[in-house]
Amino acid sequence: MLNPENRACLEWACRVVYGIDAPTEIYTRRDGTLVWDDLFKIDPANSPSDASIAALAQVMKLHLGGASFGELRDDLIRSGVGEQFANRIYDHLVDVLASEWAALRGRVRWYGDDMTCTASGETAVQGET
Repeated sequence: MLNPENRACLEWACRVVYGIDAPTEIYTRRDGTLVWDDLFKIDPANSPSDASIAALAQVMKLHLGGASFGELRDDLIRSGVGEQFANRIYDHLVDVLASEWAALRGRVRWYGDDMTCTASGETAVQGET
């Protein structure tokens, strides 16, 4: 089960890579399946687009946790993804507006609310039916 940060970052990275605009409904389920007109699962091993989504989502999560963009770029290069790819991710991250980072943090909170358990009400029939 994915935590709220993973879910929000995966959704956001998917929006970036596939060019999905803000008003379009997209949702990351707890199991990591994305809902956008249909259900689909990111598979980084079999798709360059999915690998980009997974990498972008991971560095966004690390940045939310306090890692600097430069550190993330260097980590990507050390991971073997290549300097050109690391630079593209870095360039994207530094171009993100503060308001967009705030919106992502809001989406993390939104997914956090989805993770809470609520007590279910009594369902037994009472009275006459």
